[in-house]
Amino acid sequence: MAKLRIAITHGPDDDPRAQRRRRGAPRKSDAQEVAEVLRRAGHKTFFVVVDGAPKCLKRLASVDADLVFNLVEGFGDDNTKEPHVAGYYDLLGLRYTGSGLRGLALAMDKALAKKVLQFHGIRTPRFVTVYRGRLDWAHDVEFPVIVKPVREDGSIGIGFSALAGSIKELMERIDVLHADFDHPVLIEQYIEGREIYLGVIGNEQPETFPPVELTLT
Repeated sequence: MAKLRIAITHGPDDDPRAQRRRRGAPRKSDAQEVAEVLRRAGHKTFFVVVDGAPKCLKRLASVDADLVFNLVEGFGDDNTKEPHVAGYYDLLGLRYTGSGLRGLALAMDKALAKKVLQFHGIRTPRFVTVYRGRLDWAHDVEFPVIVKPVREDGSIGIGFSALAGSIKELMERIDVLHADFDHPVLIEQYIEGREIYLGVIGNEQPETFPPVELTLT
């Protein structure tokens, strides 16, 4: 296998230099772990911090690497800008790991992702999207429901109060989310079940990793 020069891009919280300054850090950063594995395989690595500052765009534009190992999950304090970073790699002509702009943008929009699942016949809980100042209630969506922002990363905007069991609780939660986030709200029928992840790697011939279950007990 050819030895590569690999840039490991990451956010400020994963900066190895910041990790060293923190006394008693419980573990190495993800960037450090990745670098060690790649170096053991004989590749040359270096870190690039993507912190949202204008100069970080210049740093990326000057990157001289065979591959970017992308660990960036946002831009500055805005996690919804994760797809934009991948788009910037595309503009620069950089080869990078992980999903591209289109995949990241689709995953970021929960309502659009659910519509794609429905189109392909994949079951997903019933849902409705609520825009500011308008409530188009879907009568086949029954309480209890989960109320969440449409376009936020991970579980941002989701807490114990996200579960609504009545119209009153639902409207109160919608008001809070519309005040805190500048985009629509997703109302999704609550279902009980297990949360299982399957990682996928590859392009033309993708392969799946073994299932991993998330438990909160």
